Amino acid sequence: MEAEGRTLVILGQVITPETVQAIIRRAAAVPWGTHLLRWRYFEVTHAGVTYHRDTLLPTALWHLLKRVYVDQEWPPGTTLAELNAAASGAIEDARTEIYVYGYYRTEPPRVQWGFFHPPTGIAVVYDAEADLVATVFRPEEGARFFQRQIAAVRIDREGWQV
Repeated sequence: MEAEGRTLVILGQVITPETVQAIIRRAAAVPWGTHLLRWRYFEVTHAGVTYHRDTLLPTALWHLLKRVYVDQEWPPGTTLAELNAAASGAIEDARTEIYVYGYYRTEPPRVQWGFFHPPTGIAVVYDAEADLVATVFRPEEGARFFQRQIAAVRIDREGWQV
């Protein structure tokens, strides 16, 4: 589904071109959550530090290690600064597809934003309510990852001039 006109309402939130521009600016800063996540995979050595299974890691580091060593979407040695720069570049690129959708794994459901950059296959999920990047990855299914979310709407970047 694509947003028609210049206003959209999802989960009671009014989305306008100004809203989208503000979301792009904020998401491009790549604000990761500050909570810790348990590393549930195999032992990994990255940048000279060994991380063992069940270690609690900052969110950004957890995602970096998962994308490099588990999913192998970025090469070994990729730094967090490089992952963040890739995410930021994808978000800010005019070729990036922007999706807004209801995330129903929280109670109450909340609005999330998806950015998919076709040239690189990079996807970024941004939670505006929590003001954090939930993940950066390269989904095998490409933009369909966002298109299949509940009530997903693709923002008409040209029509909305965002």
